[in-house]
Amino acid sequence: MRLIDFNRSTIDLHPALKLYWEHDHVTTPVVDILPANQQRIVLVSGDGHPLTLDQLRTRCQQADAHATFFMAADTPIRLYGYRLVPHQILLG
Repeated sequence: MRLIDFNRSTIDLHPALKLYWEHDHVTTPVVDILPANQQRIVLVSGDGHPLTLDQLRTRCQQADAHATFFMAADTPIRLYGYRLVPHQILLG
């Protein structure tokens, strides 16, 4: 999923929605973003308080609009989309 597509599809969503990563039917909070390079935005999941949609937008302002989202891992995991559940955005 590219940043520009994510921004366009979430423009009307409430900025306080919390971000989670859903992997193998386990939901984990997205707690941080690694410094972006030109083509990747790497999100970090783990214990802690989840980022909000507004915090993600703020931290990605300087990133290339065509950068793609990944989850941090030994081999970063590409994110292809999200779904909405009450008060949450589940990335996957």
